[in-house]
Amino acid sequence: MKEEVLHYVWQHQSFDRAGLQTVQQKPIIIRSVGTLNSNAGPDFAQARLLIGDLEWCGSVEIHIRSSDWDRHGHQNDSAYNRVVLHVVWQHDQEVFRLDGTPIPTLELKQRVDHSVLLRSQSLLDSQQPFISCALQVSRVAEITKISQIERVAAQRLERKANEILNQLEANGGNWEETSYQWLLKGFGFKTNQEAMQQLALALPLRWVKKWYENQLQLQTVFLQQAGLSKYASQNWITQPPELTQNRMSTSAWRYSRMRPANMPHVRIKQVTQLLGKWEANLSWLVQMLSVDEYLRKFSLLEGNVQPIGKGSIAVLLINTVVPLLSAYGMYYRDAQYQQHAWECLRQLPAEKNQITKKYAQLGFPQESALDSQGLIELHQHFCSKKQCLKCSIGSEVMKKHHLFVSLSPNPEKLARCGLLCSIVAFILASSFFGTTVSKKDQWLVGFCQL
Repeated sequence: MKEEVLHYVWQHQSFDRAGLQTVQQKPIIIRSVGTLNSNAGPDFAQARLLIGDLEWCGSVEIHIRSSDWDRHGHQNDSAYNRVVLHVVWQHDQEVFRLDGTPIPTLELKQRVDHSVLLRSQSLLDSQQPFISCALQVSRVAEITKISQIERVAAQRLERKANEILNQLEANGGNWEETSYQWLLKGFGFKTNQEAMQQLALALPLRWVKKWYENQLQLQTVFLQQAGLSKYASQNWITQPPELTQNRMSTSAWRYSRMRPANMPHVRIKQVTQLLGKWEANLSWLVQMLSVDEYLRKFSLLEGNVQPIGKGSIAVLLINTVVPLLSAYGMYYRDAQYQQHAWECLRQLPAEKNQITKKYAQLGFPQESALDSQGLIELHQHFCSKKQCLKCSIGSEVMKKHHLFVSLSPNPEKLARCGLLCSIVAFILASSFFGTTVSKKDQWLVGFCQL
């Protein structure tokens, strides 16, 4: 038994609720299971329960055993004083809040159908190479996929916006400096983001404003600070001590297995020319422009600087402009900016990478950047971490009434599979001929999977 299975069972009420009562023999009526908490603190917040004659509003904490409460140190944590119900698989001891009051406990061991355990265990133990539900996802409703993708896309955008707001605080509320740092991070793309962020700190925006009128000089200063002066077109420029002491090492940059267009010195030359074209004024990054206007802003390169590809510009808008707009709206509590960021994602093309290609093969929608961002988030924070039971797609797979098993080379599991098939065949034959199936046979089906 895994705790995440109990989370699913509680959230979806997948247990027998007839005559529901606590281990202290008090009747329970569930008005609301509450909302799943992904942060620190109790597992579910804002639950509404009628326990005995009293209605409670508070948190629900879930464990395999009651004793896990003490093992996790909740008895000494005031954040758990608001827990109104302790839901456990097995009750093995009484538990108490920090103030010494006992906590009503609900034991689920005798209330959960084995089919729920079978489906959850086989989903979590799936050996499918990409996502656990690969064999079942074709039977999931399209609206379920779309709603899950949009939910996690919003989660991804909010996380990026919060990262920007933390950066803004570190910059003393300076939006332009923060936009500059986020812009350079974007030009690092997937491989050199960290190094580009370091470069933004090594060469603050105020120095860019000093040199932007001389394009060649600005490019040389950037490459010197990056430790890549061998790629500069102009001789060495004398810099003040403030800059020289923060100069980066060449080893900070990653060049291996990289196409020429993505090499760090090429990206640095591109961003420096754009900064010159924009006169080092980045206020437009948090203005509500049309997608076409944003695209034009990134298409101003000329001369011997290699132009940025259309796909790369789209990625820059997705990872730089859109999060900045969302963060700006959150900071000033202006929903129009957040809505505009969302609409930009809808209008930009979907990203093409290894993750999105695999989801496309499984029939997931990919009409815009909103879809591709959602799929990347889905893979990174749900599928790859086996968070199937917290995903609406996984939940729908769980609700299907067919039995499925994971394909595994494990001999013990294969033997159990064979035994399972034999028992299921026996049960079906017994049902056909009107023979009663014993509880022992039913238990064996559960054993084969668990």
